[in-house]
Amino acid sequence: MSSHSETSYGARIGNAEKLLTALQTFHNYQPQKPEFSITHLTAMIAQIKNQNSDIASRKQNYSLAVENRKQQFEKKPYSIKKILSPINATVKASYGKEAKEATDVATIIAKIRGANGKSGLQNNPTAVSQSYQSFNSRTQFFSDLIAYLKNFDTNYNPSNNELIIESLQTLLTNTTIANNEVMNTYSQFIQNNNIRIRAYAELTQTTIRIKDGVKSQYGLHSSEYNLIKSLKI
Repeated sequence: MSSHSETSYGARIGNAEKLLTALQTFHNYQPQKPEFSITHLTAMIAQIKNQNSDIASRKQNYSLAVENRKQQFEKKPYSIKKILSPINATVKASYGKEAKEATDVATIIAKIRGANGKSGLQNNPTAVSQSYQSFNSRTQFFSDLIAYLKNFDTNYNPSNNELIIESLQTLLTNTTIANNEVMNTYSQFIQNNNIRIRAYAELTQTTIRIKDGVKSQYGLHSSEYNLIKSLKI
């Protein structure tokens, strides 16, 4: 993500609006090019304000997707993390603690727990990708666990309906969707934020040229130029 904070973006567009207001009060302002006109600056500001709103919405969507993934993997009562111990106990009850079936299941569970999925809101593309991959690994191990349990047939017969194969498969589907949605919403956020960054860069260059034009038209020591020269956009 850009190093600029949303406060910084807001301050810059606020200064652009101050510049626009000032230009509208200047007597006989004459832009050297159409792109330095009041009309064009007005349109640029409106476009960027729309982009700011869009980015805020996309960032919220990403944050909600991260939270949903946390719910599926860790937080809700029958998340993957919270059902591993009951599954392990069910298999041990059927086969015995030292049975190969129990040790195989315990090994897969250890892999799920050791995949180190990071579920927080990440601001670095590499970190987001690594987080996505780590959750992918946990999902794959969970899929392997379900396959093992299915092979046990009637020997895996939990009394809790949340632990039956059908419920586990539903959980697997939901967690896969949740993890993919994190990457999807983050990609949309990044792509649109890059567009906004370029729009702000264009705005900066345009307003610099506008201020130079004002200095040229009204003079270095004019009240018009003094009014706008310190605006940082």
